[in-house]
Amino acid sequence: MITIAIIAILASVAIPNFIAWLPNYRLKSGAEEIQSALQLTRTTAIKENATARVSFDTANETYRASIGGQTIRRGRMPAGIDINSALFGGGTFVEFDSQGTAVNNTHGTAQVMNNSGMTKTVRVYITGNSRID
Repeated sequence: MITIAIIAILASVAIPNFIAWLPNYRLKSGAEEIQSALQLTRTTAIKENATARVSFDTANETYRASIGGQTIRRGRMPAGIDINSALFGGGTFVEFDSQGTAVNNTHGTAQVMNNSGMTKTVRVYITGNSRID
């Protein structure tokens, strides 16, 4: 009985902390997933000596990385995470040339948001580098 009481006390302390931690973890995971897709697309463009693109669909919370019209990666945001905005030049996509730089002024940002209203922004610079703010 004492063991069960100790477990119940520990659970009552740990569960609220876990519940508060989970949305932040998902937010970070969503931003990292986008950055990973951007890096994969950039390196594929360099490797294939071609132009590659990452397109964002903010209505469906998805993205698609492609080269020559062929999909190399497709993804959806984790539960509770929205692609709040994707602003790259004049559109919702970023393109990388064979040197890994963002072409046609398509550098910009993709912002993800959790249910608590917290956001993370993935920035793509004209050099092709990206970072999470």
